[in-house]
Amino acid sequence: MKILRKKQIGRATCTILQQLALTTPLNVVYSWGITNKVATQIEITVDGMERTVAALMMDVNGFNYQGRLYVTNNRVKQTFGLYSERNGMLHEENENIAFKDLGQVLDAVIETGGMSQQKHQQRLREYAKRLLA
Repeated sequence: MKILRKKQIGRATCTILQQLALTTPLNVVYSWGITNKVATQIEITVDGMERTVAALMMDVNGFNYQGRLYVTNNRVKQTFGLYSERNGMLHEENENIAFKDLGQVLDAVIETGGMSQQKHQQRLREYAKRLLA
């Protein structure tokens, strides 16, 4: 595996965090239960070739997904990539996330699972009732 420079990893991770901060309400980000945010690098396959890319790794604990996610930034295409880790292997969730859609895609994967806002709100109310009972 190629070793990326710390500056390169930091710059990519900073772009990812800035984009989330600019386009995603804070309460939505908090609902993901993020722990262990780390700037790192991962090995992925792009167009049939192995590549080492900078990534933001985070452990999440949402309604729909609990586990480790990696977000990458493709500066050339101006898109983000999303990968999950299961059984020690990376699985591509979405490779071409537009800059403006990063928060929505992450929320769908982690929290809502694609369900409607109304159904998600109902699920939250049921969860709160169980906690208070």
